[in-house]
Amino acid sequence: MQKRYMLMVVLMLGIGVGCSGKADQEQEAQRQVLAVRDLEEELKTLPQAISQYADIAQKYSGTPSAEKAKQRKDKLEQVQELLSKNQHLPSDQLQEVYESALIMAPDYLAVLKKLGTIYFNQTHLAALGAVNTGIIEMQEGVVATWNKQSKIWSAYEFRAIPDDRLWQDRLCRQAIDVTKMLIDQRYREYEKGLRVIQEGLAFAAGEDVKAQAKVYEAYCTFWKGKKEDFEKGIAIAQEALAYDFLPDEDKARAYHVTGLCYTYLYQDTKKMADLDAAIKALNECVNIDKDMAEAKDLLKGLRQQRDRISNAS
Repeated sequence: MQKRYMLMVVLMLGIGVGCSGKADQEQEAQRQVLAVRDLEEELKTLPQAISQYADIAQKYSGTPSAEKAKQRKDKLEQVQELLSKNQHLPSDQLQEVYESALIMAPDYLAVLKKLGTIYFNQTHLAALGAVNTGIIEMQEGVVATWNKQSKIWSAYEFRAIPDDRLWQDRLCRQAIDVTKMLIDQRYREYEKGLRVIQEGLAFAAGEDVKAQAKVYEAYCTFWKGKKEDFEKGIAIAQEALAYDFLPDEDKARAYHVTGLCYTYLYQDTKKMADLDAAIKALNECVNIDKDMAEAKDLLKGLRQQRDRISNAS
């Protein structure tokens, strides 16, 4: 009986040691998989990444992370083969190649950055062109490019490192370009603009770009036209103005949209506090940017209305 008990103890200890060893292996494999991810940031280190994923898959065979490493190796090998076949193409013909590569490995950062740069540059130039010309097909092309950009980066898990933060803010700036185009007087596509700027804000990391984006979010929210939208627009504009280093151009816009929201609130509520708040905000706007004609005209009209009310009472 005692011998049987001792045998069971030995067996249990052996199982425990085996489980502990497997857990240690998985932990180490997991650590190494994360480390190899740094090699996915540039195309030139693609062969090293593939080689190291293969080593992890072999050395820690049977662990979940080893299987993950093998799957990643297989995907990156497909990307490597595709890029090798097209390596002699000129840079302006590589967009379709990069798009195909991301179908194989949607979160491969080196290709994401290449394609993301192409989309960013296309949007910046085309958005300006669409505003200057009013060509609807150009405007639609800009929105389509942003939609592709937003989709490919949504598949990527951003990390708290400088390069990733740079891309998060770059995406938000691209969304600002697209939104400015959409809300221009030639198009007045406020619903589309609100969707785009909110997608941009979801990417953003830096307070500066968030503050700038919120100015345009406030405009798009205002144009939805309901009382609750005016109140929300004011709150969003105030969030933008809370950022101490907001550029004067955007600061003037934030006061302008605040004035617009309070003006329309006053039409609903007839509260003098709303009228006074509208005048105050528009006065701040004009003090910053004396060339903002729309704000100056609205301010003049509101002051005259305020004077008539005062004289009548």
